[in-house]
Amino acid sequence: MKLKETTTRTPRSDTRLRLILAAEKLFGEQGVHGVTLKEINAAAGQRNESALHYHFGSKPALVEAILLHRARDIDTVRGEFVEALLRDGKEKDIRVLLRATFMPLVGLVAEEDGVRFVRFLAQVLNDPDFDLPTLALRGDLPSVNRANALIVAALGDLPPEIAIQRQRFLVEMAISSLAIWTRQHDAVNEIATRELFIANLFDSMYGFLTAPVSEEALEALKRTVRKKEKK
Repeated sequence: MKLKETTTRTPRSDTRLRLILAAEKLFGEQGVHGVTLKEINAAAGQRNESALHYHFGSKPALVEAILLHRARDIDTVRGEFVEALLRDGKEKDIRVLLRATFMPLVGLVAEEDGVRFVRFLAQVLNDPDFDLPTLALRGDLPSVNRANALIVAALGDLPPEIAIQRQRFLVEMAISSLAIWTRQHDAVNEIATRELFIANLFDSMYGFLTAPVSEEALEALKRTVRKKEKK
């Protein structure tokens, strides 16, 4: 999947795009707090040091802009995958659901711009100042919610609280695994190695999601529910 960078450009939107791409690369390499706004302006070729503040206002707003710049295209592809599996009557097939949900993200590592975005996501995911799932939910990404609901429904008797927590674990697993792998391999050119990694990642995600719930987890869940009911 090739990520789109922009549609119709104007001088203002072109500047904004250059800032987004420069920040995405630098954040992915050095972390959100390892890069100054001045460095981003310079990397984007902006002599005016106030350019970034003019377009985004703050570093957190810039992080959210980078996320949404990429994530909306990804969510569109995810929506197409979900529609296809529904047409094929595969809504109960957890392996198919996982592929439809995560392949638009996982497949990004076949392109250089996708690799940059994955590394950026991993930095945001591991930054305590940001909650990546919450940022995504604020971004009007309808296919995320739809795919998540289908997965919870397909898991049947799995307690919803466990299912939702496992889904969050899956997001963390996918993003972290992808980012680490791209730093160890030439993700774009090592095609056979990449295909093996992706296939094994999906097998691992399936096993993780469908693992039996232990008695320890069920008892901990009961204690959590009772605690909430007392409040």
